[in-house]
Amino acid sequence: MKTAFRARTRYCFKLSFSLCLAVTAMIAATEFPVRSAQAQATGPNQPASIRNIPDADALPPAPGLIFDMAGQRYVMFDDMVSRLAGTRFVLIGEKHDNPIHHHHQAQLVRALSKREDSKRAVVWEMFNRDQQESLDQAWQTVSPDELGNEMNWGESGWPSWHDYAPIAEAARENGLSMVAGNLPQNVLRPMISQGISALPTELAEKLALPPLPDDIASRFDQEIAEGHCNMLPKSQMPAFSLVQFARDASLARAMIDADADKNIDGAFLIAGAMHVRDDIAVPYHLRRYSPDLTDNDIAVVILVEADDPGENLPGVNDYALRMGSEDIANFMWFTNDLPRTDPCEDMNIGQ
Repeated sequence: MKTAFRARTRYCFKLSFSLCLAVTAMIAATEFPVRSAQAQATGPNQPASIRNIPDADALPPAPGLIFDMAGQRYVMFDDMVSRLAGTRFVLIGEKHDNPIHHHHQAQLVRALSKREDSKRAVVWEMFNRDQQESLDQAWQTVSPDELGNEMNWGESGWPSWHDYAPIAEAARENGLSMVAGNLPQNVLRPMISQGISALPTELAEKLALPPLPDDIASRFDQEIAEGHCNMLPKSQMPAFSLVQFARDASLARAMIDADADKNIDGAFLIAGAMHVRDDIAVPYHLRRYSPDLTDNDIAVVILVEADDPGENLPGVNDYALRMGSEDIANFMWFTNDLPRTDPCEDMNIGQ
């Protein structure tokens, strides 16, 4: 089973690049003729095959394609890098168990760092704040490949460090700091029953959590219910949503604090896609901690698994709406998905 999965993963990884090249070549070759044909196809005598050719930017997403949400068009990787250059905070959202996503995160960290010769810190959802001292020491003494073992990654519950190591390698190549951004592990469970009072005093003051806004709470409640296969008692939703809100705040605070170092030029965030959404997640707290931030200071790139080919494929905005809003990202970068079992099959909460 594991061998087959790895083989499929390698296949998907290679396939994303081949599809990217193929579809990108198609877009480059057809974009001008397509629009030219549309401009000319104004008379009734034009063949239907010309009149009905769609604009390339309206085509359904496919693995390897990058969509500029503001411009509503597909762009090349270098175009995205150019647009992101100089941005203070760059948040790169992932699906945790997709190794293609971690490769792309590393690619973007490397490209932006080299282009600008900048030193953004790399803030990780996967490392907890109480690990920072160990992370600092390990980062100075071991290779990126060995970092996972040094940090007991295998006991963390995250997918293999092998998948995440390319991000650390990109950081090492460019002399970037590593920052543990998530809440301390020992406060997550107490927060379910005790709320904000479970936070250590110093951290509570640093996060300065306001009451959870109703619109954000509603979104979180729905997503947490779905994420727990609608088996979580309704009475527990507010507690879980508060933890999500606090985790987003912790990641944002880590980015702001890292940027305060005179030797650091902003921060990357490596986190799950739901944590980087521009409308309700970490960017919400970045703006709360630093009200002078403008839209040019924050950029969100979300890696998204494209649906398998078929009829009635969703458009880009449909993928955004699956995460709650069309205003979640600056760029959506599409990849292959992976074969997975239904997570709800064997889930038993409270049994």
